[in-house]
Amino acid sequence: MKTAPAKFTIRPFESTDSDYAALVKLSNQDWPNNPSTVELWKQNDSKRKPKHLSRRYIGEIETENGKQIVALGFVSKRGLSEGSGKYNIKFRIDEEFKDHGFDEPLYTHMIADLANEKPIALKTEVQERHTYRVQLFQQQGFQESIKPKRYCQLEVSSFEVGLLAGYSEKVAASGIVITNVQKLKTYDSNWMQKFYDMDTAIEQQISNANEFKFMEFDEYIKMFEDKNFLADAQFVAVDGDKYVGLSSLWPDPVCKDLLYVGTTRVLQSHRRRGIATALKLKTIAFAQAYGANTIQTRNKVNSPMYALNMKLGFEPGIVLLTLEKVL
Repeated sequence: MKTAPAKFTIRPFESTDSDYAALVKLSNQDWPNNPSTVELWKQNDSKRKPKHLSRRYIGEIETENGKQIVALGFVSKRGLSEGSGKYNIKFRIDEEFKDHGFDEPLYTHMIADLANEKPIALKTEVQERHTYRVQLFQQQGFQESIKPKRYCQLEVSSFEVGLLAGYSEKVAASGIVITNVQKLKTYDSNWMQKFYDMDTAIEQQISNANEFKFMEFDEYIKMFEDKNFLADAQFVAVDGDKYVGLSSLWPDPVCKDLLYVGTTRVLQSHRRRGIATALKLKTIAFAQAYGANTIQTRNKVNSPMYALNMKLGFEPGIVLLTLEKVL
């Protein structure tokens, strides 16, 4: 790795158009299939809660035409509880300068700036293809903490039911009704509480019991008020009067022909009955009617949900590594 130029400097991010433009440029280099905009970043920042520590850093070099932004750093508090001492950390380097050694001084600066918060653990997510970033974090003592996640996508127009034909009928015959929030709102006055209770119960089943802390109900239901919330794209599996599974789609705020899988999950008591498959088939049918070209999702590699997505015809893409360091 080359040594960073002497005139490489680091400063706090400022809410200027030029800093936001650099943020968007470097973010879009990392995630070309999920482009963002200055307006979107500003909008999301306007909703950020001040109590949740979040810091950004700008790395610049001197050029003949003035200062040029070549790196970005991010530090944010992990989890829902204050004072946990656990933080997320990541950085982005301009592709043109990825071999100039900016990553190490930027990382060192962020860690030094975070020292007063007395962190006890750090976590980062790095794309596997960015080997130089992976190596830096490993050299600093970070280790993989969970299985890698792989992004994958389905070209909606090419989807064919094929071998999956009959799943929906089988699930329906077992007494499970697959509906959506738009319909639930018309006949179940308690739908929000039941939706929350189901999601909380599933999260408890899949999370570490010692670290589980789910969002409070009043905060959770704000999701239903989000302007991007599509009530007819939030599918729920219902057994009698109990909600037992869900699968949701969310629109991309920039790419109008792209939908994201928010989540697909089923209560432990109702797994291995084809419910997840039936839910996913509903989301694909919705995407086709919606006019979307692509559905994107991410799952832990080799997980049952990843295997289901492959069976549905999703194509594998970027692998994301999760690395953690206990201090």
